[in-house]
This record gives sequence, C-alpha cells and structure tokens, in this order.
Amino acid sequence: MLKKLSLRARLTLLSTLLTTSMAVLLTCFFMFNADRIFVKDLPIIFTAPDSDVALTFKAAEPSAALVDSKTLDQESETDPSYNNIDIVVTLTQATRQFNLWGIAGLCLITLLGGAAAWLMAGKALKPVRELSSAIEKVSNNDLSLHVETTEREDEISQLGKSFNTMMDKVNSSFERQKRFSANAAHELKTPLATIQVGLDVLELDEKPTQEQMEWALTVTKANTERMIELVENLFTLSSDKECDMNDIIDIQDVFTRIVDELAAQIDSRHLQVIMQISDDIKLKGNAVMLYRALFNLVENAIKYNIENGTILITAIEEEAKIKVSVSDSGIGINEEDMQHIFEPFYRADQSRSRLMGGSGLGLSLVNDIIKKHDAEIDVDSQPNRGTVFTVMFKK
Repeated sequence: MLKKLSLRARLTLLSTLLTTSMAVLLTCFFMFNADRIFVKDLPIIFTAPDSDVALTFKAAEPSAALVDSKTLDQESETDPSYNNIDIVVTLTQATRQFNLWGIAGLCLITLLGGAAAWLMAGKALKPVRELSSAIEKVSNNDLSLHVETTEREDEISQLGKSFNTMMDKVNSSFERQKRFSANAAHELKTPLATIQVGLDVLELDEKPTQEQMEWALTVTKANTERMIELVENLFTLSSDKECDMNDIIDIQDVFTRIVDELAAQIDSRHLQVIMQISDDIKLKGNAVMLYRALFNLVENAIKYNIENGTILITAIEEEAKIKVSVSDSGIGINEEDMQHIFEPFYRADQSRSRLMGGSGLGLSLVNDIIKKHDAEIDVDSQPNRGTVFTVMFKK
C-alpha cells in the first residue's frame, strides 16, 4: 500500500503518525496526573467561620472525595452547621472536562501537524519534482540540459549537482561519439573516393596504357591498405577482450627493434635518435600491444619532427615505477589541442597531418593500451619547440 503512495504522501503520513504518537503519550500523561492530583491526592478542607478549628484529610478513594449536592442539601436541613462550612472539593465534571479538552487538543494538534507536514514535505521535495521534470525533457538530440541547484549543501541540492555532472559527462561522451562517427565515415570515404577516381581514369580510354593500369593499381593497393589499417585500428579500440598481461618485456630491446623498423623514415628526415635506457629495465604486460603503443610514439616523433631534428628516448626506474619518455624537437602542439590529442581521428593540423599519412588513431591506440597496462601517460609540448610523451608504468 505504501509503495503506491507518493514520497510526499509517505513523508506526511510518517510525520503525522509520529506527531500523533507523541501527542497521545503527552495527553495520557496529563490525564493520568490530573486524575491522580484532582481526585486521589487532593486534600479536602472543612472550615468553620466561627471557629479557629480546621479539619483536613485526604481522600483515599475517588468516592471519598466526591460530595453530591443533594447530600449536602439533605444534611444542611438536618444539621444547620453545614451552612457555615465551606467545602473545597474537586468535582468529577472538572476531571471529565479536562479529559475532553485534552482529547480535543490531541485531534487539533494532529490535524495541524499533518497539514504542516504536507506543506513542508511539498516544499522540501520541490527540487526533486524539478529534477524529475528535467529528466523527462532529456532527448537524444539535446543532452546539455541542467537543473537549477541551490547553495544549500543538503541531499536534494547534492542530487541536482550530481545529475548536472552526469549530464555533462554524458553530453561530452555523446559529442565525442558523434565526432568519431563523422571522422570514421570521412576517413573511409577518402580512400574509396581515390580508388573510384583511379577506376574512372581507366574507363576514359578504351585501351588504357600499361602506365595507367599500373598507376591505378598502385593507388587502389595503397588506399586498400589504408582502409585495412583503419578498420584494424577501429577494431582494436572497440575491443574489450581481456589480454594476456604476463609477458616479460625488455624495454631496451623493444625500442631497438622499433628504431630498426623505422630506420628508413628516420634516414629520410635526417633525424638523430638518442636512447638513454637503464640496463635490465623490464615490464610485465602484453608484448604485442606494448610494442604497438611505443612504436606509435616513436613514429609520431618522426612524423612531426623537423629536418635534421632529434628524438630522445629514455627509460629509468623511479621508486616503485618505471618512467619511459619519447621526446622530439618538432613542431609541437598548441595548448587548445592538448586535451583532444588522444581522441580518435583528432588532428591538430588537419592539412599537414593528412599529408603525413596515418589513420588519426595512433595516439588513441596508445592511450587505450597504456590504460590497459594500468599505467599513466602525460604530454608536455610547446609550439615549435617539441613534444615529450611520458609514460609511468608500475613495477
């Protein structure tokens, strides 16, 4: 039954029951004391005006303290001395009247208490109704809705603030998802459009030359590989599959293999790679995933470096952690772009990033892999002065 009532009605009912219980106990207490004082314990005094003698006694029973008016009249007729005696007694009617007034007061207090509880509960629950109304207005197209909160630090105000915080997070996540979908569609559309152009060129000639066919084949192959890489990266990002984290990974060996694999790109940019890695630094994790993350960091340092620039790779032990950093002397990152660089498909410089290739998912993969290894990644960068990526692993 109570479950079907509104919260306001339940609060009113509970507070009314509490008020009634207290009022009943208080009324019973007063009625008991009135009965004891006015009936059982009240002294009865007989005083004769023409005499200095006064008789005082207590009534042991209620009947002994009650004097019927008819009895007094009869006694006064037979004994004239009764006319000179003032009798002070408590009457039954006084007790009954007191009890009736007490019960009436009880009912009045209960009604007033219930009405006050109803009004106060309504006022206290007003923010809850507003919150409920705001939640009903939330739609898929507008997640920026907020509810008004007061400066009071009560539970209702805290609930409203928590709702606003949640909506900010949901809206932020929703916006990232929209950007992700739009960028993914664009990234897939670009290579497909390039392939389509190559095929259209072949269709212009009834008998395309060998060079035209080779060119179209090269374009198709390059863009197909780009789409395959994009799909694989998207699959890696969206995968929640548990990975084996029991591999023992030698950091120096990993970076040596990465530099060897990227040697052609390093030489083409005339870059100098400096490795300062302490001996016997080993991590426990997934060897394949960690290789991919560190590879992306070094590749990023190559792409966004300047000609004849420098790449510094360091790895040292600090107390209970292992600090790995990859820094470059490249173009750097603007401050407004820093908070977005780990988002999928985000590029600080759209035109320049496209010319350098890549799917735009490199740092997103790095961030995801680092988190799966229960590590932290930080970036420090200044425009035209270079960028430093620092990863803190637990031993």
